[in-house]
This record gives sequence, C-alpha cells and structure tokens, in this order.
Amino acid sequence: MRNYRGASQSGSPGFTLIELAIVLIIIGILIGFILKGQELIRNSQIKKVYRTYLEITAILYSYHDRYGKLPGDDNKVAERWGVDTLRNGDGDGQIETANPGVLDFACTDTTNTEECKVWEHLRLAEFIAGTGRENPTHTLGGPIAVGYITFQGLTFHWIGFQSIPSDIARDIDLKYDDGIYNSGWIRADSDYTTLTGSKTLYFKFK
Repeated sequence: MRNYRGASQSGSPGFTLIELAIVLIIIGILIGFILKGQELIRNSQIKKVYRTYLEITAILYSYHDRYGKLPGDDNKVAERWGVDTLRNGDGDGQIETANPGVLDFACTDTTNTEECKVWEHLRLAEFIAGTGRENPTHTLGGPIAVGYITFQGLTFHWIGFQSIPSDIARDIDLKYDDGIYNSGWIRADSDYTTLTGSKTLYFKFK
C-alpha cells in the first residue's frame, strides 16, 4: 500500500497534504493581519496629519478672534505682554515671509520674520506650549510653517507640513481634496507620480 505521508532520507516522517494546507492557511491569515495592521497605521497617520491641520487652523482663528490680529502679524504684542517691540508684526493682515513663494521651516529665535513670530505670539498667548519662535512639529516628525505666499500661482495664507511621506501626502490630497498636487486647497511641492521620499504638503488657510 502506498504511503502518502512520505519520509525524508533520514527516515523521519514529512507533512501530509492536510498539514501543509493548514500551515499555508495560517500563514495567509498572518499576512492578512499584517497587511490590515499596515492599512490601519496608514489611515491613522492620514487622519492625524489632517487633524493637526484643523487644530492649527482653529488656533490661528482663535488668536485672531481674541486679539483682532493674526499671530505673527500682531502689532500690539509688545504692549500686551511687555516684551521688546521687535517682537511685533506690522498689523497689515498678512503673515509675511522672508521669500514670496517659500515658507520657513527652520525658524530660530533670531529669525525676525512674521512667519516665525507666529509661533512666539501663539506661545505668549498660551495657545501652544513652549517659548520662542521654533517651528512646532506634526505627528510624523516634520516641522510646520505658516505664511502668506504665492504657491503654484495662488496667493494665500498657507499652512505647510514638511517631510510627509509621498504616499501619505497623495492619500491626504485624495481623501480631503482633488488628489492633484498643484490644484485645490491641498497641494504638494511636486507631482504624486513620484512616491519615493517625502513631500511638503500645503493647506490653504485664509
């Protein structure tokens, strides 16, 4: 009678077809759990970045509602908090940047621009934690910047998120806007056809 179990050269028994099938099913289930877990992590990252944008937007509007000026542009900071007048903005309604089409993602306490004073004003008003002008970071670790710039032909206040993985940036744009990198109210600094590396994602603010 043929032995379907088979044997190795050493005489030890091998796996039956049923045992092999069970192993493959278990492996398939584990792969499914891993892929599902990756999808959950990805969706969580997308939602966290977008939620951070909403939080920054709410903070900027709250400051404006309270003091009548945008942070960074506020020209009453010195008299309100008793600090140096160099910490004031010019009060013209725009958060000016050092360069017309570029946001500053590397602010320091010596960077005397309104786009960096944003964070100092928000901290003086205790809307965000800390002191000084250094950029806060988003959930994926990159810096956040705010300023009035002309980006891809549209002049507006933009909130920028640097160092967003390219595939996450594309999916945020697809989920909340039009999925096109250079149109709509969510834009990226380069085309989504290249999904390696990272992108800077821009959200239109005001």
